[in-house]
Formats: sequence, C-alpha cells, structure tokens
Amino acid sequence: STTLSQYVLPAWLPAFQRRYPQVQLSLLNVNSERIAEALLRGELDLGFVEGRSRSRDLHYELLMPDELVAVRRATPAGPPPTPVPLAEALAYPLVLRERGSGTLEVLEFALRARKIKLNDLKVACYLDSTEAIKGYLEAAPEALGFVSRQALKRELAAGLLELVPVENLELARQFEAGWVQGQPLTRAAQRFLGFAQEQVKQL
Repeated sequence: STTLSQYVLPAWLPAFQRRYPQVQLSLLNVNSERIAEALLRGELDLGFVEGRSRSRDLHYELLMPDELVAVRRATPAGPPPTPVPLAEALAYPLVLRERGSGTLEVLEFALRARKIKLNDLKVACYLDSTEAIKGYLEAAPEALGFVSRQALKRELAAGLLELVPVENLELARQFEAGWVQGQPLTRAAQRFLGFAQEQVKQL
C-alpha cells in the first residue's frame, strides 16, 4: 500500500529499529496489486495492502481501518458546510489513482453499488501516487480528488486543501497485512507485524 508506506509506516520505523537494531528493513512503495504479485514471487516477506481483491494464495489479517475522502484546493469560503449531492461531486473533473491501486478499487466498488461506472465520469487524469494527486489539486481549483484521510494531515493544517463531504458516499476501507498462505512468516516479519499492531493500538 502506497498510503501506508508514505504516511503511516515511516513514523514507526525509527522506534522499530531502536527495539530491533539487528533487523535490516527494506520498504517497497507500490500499489496493492503489485504488492500481492511480489509476495507470490517470493520477493517480499510481508506486505500491507488496501484493496478488496483477494488472492487465495495469500493470507490476510486486519491491521487498521481507513477512510477515503473527497478533497479539493482550499477556497476562500472554506469547505461546504453540508454534504454536497453525489452527482454534484462527480461533476468535477476528477483526479484518481491508477488501475491496480486499492484506493481506486474502493471508490469504483462504491460507485458500482450506485450503478455508476468510471467510464461515465469526467476523469481529468489517473496518477500513480497520492502525492501527485495532491500536487495536481493544489494547482487545479476546478478539480476534485479522492485520497486517504491519513494522507491529508499536513495539507489540511496548512490550508492548502479542504475536504468536500459527499452525500451517501461511504468510502471506508481497511489496511491488511498479507503473506503467502501456508508459509510461516520469518522472525523479522513476525517482529515487524507485531510492532505495527502495537502502534495501531496507540492511534
């Protein structure tokens, strides 16, 4: 999960390294689909994913909940005081994550439940990182994006972006740890998973 690897895990790593200085860490920052592929190829010991897709060859355990939110460049008037209708939100030029991203998958699933297809929307572009989406939105006041709430703390605090609540659009999801089914985790991976679970309890 690029969301976890960019906005959650980095703050945990120093404390983990202090506790387990003998463990050598290497972090791969790619989307959920590519994480699953790397696990199955034996390139990773442990992965963290956010999509709804499930491979029967992988075992998953819940790590923490998350929520996708609609966001745009901050306006003088501030965020809408009440949720905007879904049709109004989807009329914006949309900036979305790329295919294979868990973020896009969650949004697509929610829209499909309302019989709305991505092909029917006005998508300005698909970008391969949340940072790219945020940068685009800061330069495009007419656009709207959907990203994890975890990724917006600095931009919201700095007044660069603002949330746009949307009626009848729940985009809850969950981050999960994943590894190859039937294959025991390495000692290092066990330690990191246990440490991550400890950190989640403190959030």
